Amino acid sequence: MELRQRASSASELPFQQLLNNNNMGYVENPLRRVAEEHVVEYIKAFHEDNNLDSVVDLTTLIRGARLARQEEIFRTKENADGALTEVEDTALDSEKHTSIWTETRELKIILLTCFLGAVLQGWTQGAIVGANQTWPRALGLKSLELHGPAQTGGKDIWAFSATNAVVYFAASTVGAFICDPLTEILTGRRAAIFVAALFTFVASIGEAFADDWRALLAWRFFLGIGMGAKSSVIPIYESEVSPARLRGQILTSWQTGTALGIAIAGAISLLVPHSWKFQLASSFIPAFALLLLVFLGSESPRWLIKKQRYDKAYIVLTRLRGNPLLAARDLVFIFAQLQVETTLFMRTNQDIIQIENQIPYLKPQVYRQQTGLFGYARRITQLFTIPRARRATLASFLVMAAQQMSGVNVFAFLASTILESRDESREPGSSPDKASLWLFFVFGIANFL
Repeated sequence: MELRQRASSASELPFQQLLNNNNMGYVENPLRRVAEEHVVEYIKAFHEDNNLDSVVDLTTLIRGARLARQEEIFRTKENADGALTEVEDTALDSEKHTSIWTETRELKIILLTCFLGAVLQGWTQGAIVGANQTWPRALGLKSLELHGPAQTGGKDIWAFSATNAVVYFAASTVGAFICDPLTEILTGRRAAIFVAALFTFVASIGEAFADDWRALLAWRFFLGIGMGAKSSVIPIYESEVSPARLRGQILTSWQTGTALGIAIAGAISLLVPHSWKFQLASSFIPAFALLLLVFLGSESPRWLIKKQRYDKAYIVLTRLRGNPLLAARDLVFIFAQLQVETTLFMRTNQDIIQIENQIPYLKPQVYRQQTGLFGYARRITQLFTIPRARRATLASFLVMAAQQMSGVNVFAFLASTILESRDESREPGSSPDKASLWLFFVFGIANFL
């Protein structure tokens, strides 16, 4: 009877309710549930258990926690006591009106890296469009006639279509699903981006050395793995380093960069219309640049905190936010969020029952043990078993499926083939049709704008 009452009490916990009933997508601040008089005790335990003396003093961390808990009350009290310095006050005001261009150098480097990854995505996608006019004949698909009856091309049309489509097949079936293991097994978001860029770099060059359509198909499959992994991890990395106020704006850079990459691929097809090999291999240029740039920026602070590397996370946050107090605030806030998530996703309700509307504090060894139980299969399962996650997953799936069914990617891949001249005096595949290449370039520019 007692256990049933306690379980019933647990079902009323606000944190637990957010998993099942959060139609507005509200993200609660877990520090609001720590009583003011308990903040010092909570932060002292965090500071001592994780040996943070070498990077941040206890006073700064406590002030950061109070700021994260309720900024208005913190600033009123600190100003009254004269404890809030002019630099801190200016930093707090500036972050509410800042733009991407006035952010710290560290954040700009990371955003440049992510934007380059998006350009690489579009460039890789558009690289085959101009090449589609000449590579089929060069690699033995001589009976390809897309403008005639279906039986005219026969098997060759299937080979042509598969070679074009295999990139997104590999991206959706392999690349997107290895993103999580890459970040967990390797050393963070940057390493995952590096591996994805390496796949793209090697496959792009490999395409130029394909001596038949099967070899080209195989290289493009590997290309798709890199594209899928990259498209999954880069938006996550961007969201984890961005200030809350600019996060939405920054995340749109992925689509902008992809559109720019498609436009650049269209320009390449105009510059070297007779070299299908260079057109396909040209995406090695941004891939190589991404390989060089990715480790110039810092690792994701949220990933570091999840892995209990709090000292490194604070150093990164200081570089990203440009102020020790703001870095302490974000460190404590992310730590509190992960503590709640870890407790709520435990295998049993016993620990949840004991929370009693307060944020849990898990000892480092307990936290490490619990996070170790969150395997890949379980994280995938939670996309469908947690109501709010299930709704988000379904909505995302429908939007992405609708985008594909609109036909925009068919056009993005096959624009020059669809628009190719039907002049009977010109043998298909014998030479590039400049008019269709120009139309594809215009499509790329319009897509970007």
